[in-house]
Amino acid sequence: MANLLDLFKKMIIKIIYLLSSSFVLFWFYRNIKKNGLKWIFKGLLQIGILVLFIGGFFKIFLTLPPNLYIKIIFLITYTWCTIGINVNFMIPLIGLIDQKIVKK
Repeated sequence: MANLLDLFKKMIIKIIYLLSSSFVLFWFYRNIKKNGLKWIFKGLLQIGILVLFIGGFFKIFLTLPPNLYIKIIFLITYTWCTIGINVNFMIPLIGLIDQKIVKK
């Protein structure tokens, strides 16, 4: 009986995975058809920025010595630089990509 229950659970998980994957692929297809490949470039750029800055933060933060003062200074400096880079460079770049998408 337990074997049949485990098989049923695995089947339900596979069905949920199939439906969610189908939905995501259909959503990608529809947006690529509507907006072109620039939409993919914009999405990958935004995901890459997020992964780069969050991953870099944790990689550096975890290697700092266990001094609260140093960690607070690093947190403030990293946040300031990240906001500066995103506001002055990345947000205008993503805005330009959006203009190209809207024109199409």
